[in-house]
Amino acid sequence: MHTSRQQILDWAASGAIPADKLEQALALTQSTPNHSTELSFLSRVVLAFAVVLLCSGVIFFFAYNWDVLSRYHKFAIAQGALLLSLLPLTRFKLQQAVAQAALFAASLLVGALLALIGQTYQSGADTYQLFALWALLITPWVLLARMPALWLLLLVLLSVSLALLLSDFMQQAWLAWVNNIGLLLFALNAAAAGAWLFITRHRPASGLLNWAGRSINLYSLLLITLMALEQILGRQGYDRLTLVVWMLFAGLWLYLYRVRHIDLVMLSALIMASIVLIVSALSQIADLYLGEETLLLSLAISVMGLSSAGSAWLKRLKRTERNTEPSTAATQQGAQHE
Repeated sequence: MHTSRQQILDWAASGAIPADKLEQALALTQSTPNHSTELSFLSRVVLAFAVVLLCSGVIFFFAYNWDVLSRYHKFAIAQGALLLSLLPLTRFKLQQAVAQAALFAASLLVGALLALIGQTYQSGADTYQLFALWALLITPWVLLARMPALWLLLLVLLSVSLALLLSDFMQQAWLAWVNNIGLLLFALNAAAAGAWLFITRHRPASGLLNWAGRSINLYSLLLITLMALEQILGRQGYDRLTLVVWMLFAGLWLYLYRVRHIDLVMLSALIMASIVLIVSALSQIADLYLGEETLLLSLAISVMGLSSAGSAWLKRLKRTERNTEPSTAATQQGAQHE
């Protein structure tokens, strides 16, 4: 199990780790920053900026010189940038950061090249086809690299393609059963989040894996919360299914990030979403009985009260986590000595 530096320090503060063993514990759990770790982090940051600058440079170059360049020059530059981004793969392995950054840049440039083809030849294809084809073309790279950022890019492309497809064909008879695009997008992202948790259940926790998994789950929570908010405010009529789905998803969220293991970041997001929905519901009810000034004061008090309660709950969970883990570690250590 991955042990963070803060956990080691908390255990030392509670007396579970003797003061003279603190440095040894930090070294054994690799919780002490070293020169190689700092260089690795900086290299990843520089590579990320390089990818962003490269792709932005290609896009802005086309935007500024669009009327000057011929179609042959446009395709030569776009294809040349794509090939150059793939060159590092001939020297570095896919598991290395340089190769992964290059592959991510190439995946972005594939979309730019497809957009250039559609713009130049006026293919007449629908927009959703662009994103669907983009997702299809980079799928082999996603499967080979197993890179969290590429999985997220693929999920975004599929979500955008599905949303555009449904919005374009809502009036068609074969899509007459679709009455809520948001729920379908939520189902897609929730399924992706479930698949991600299943695939990574036996893998050690890492920064990239946590970041990717959290991003998918947070986006799913954002989608279902916005849909529930629309139902509460009555902007799209009243649909109990959306509210029921939100409550079921919130229960699953509590199981994953409270019962299974404590994740204060994800629980904070759920608290924020709950406060938004509760305050919105209270505003709809109080608007029928209270004046404007009284209503605003009541909502402000509600926000402060709910926020304080949520903060107190998170602090209590943090203390529980600190007290439980050292005792568990001490018990395991005692069993080993016996």
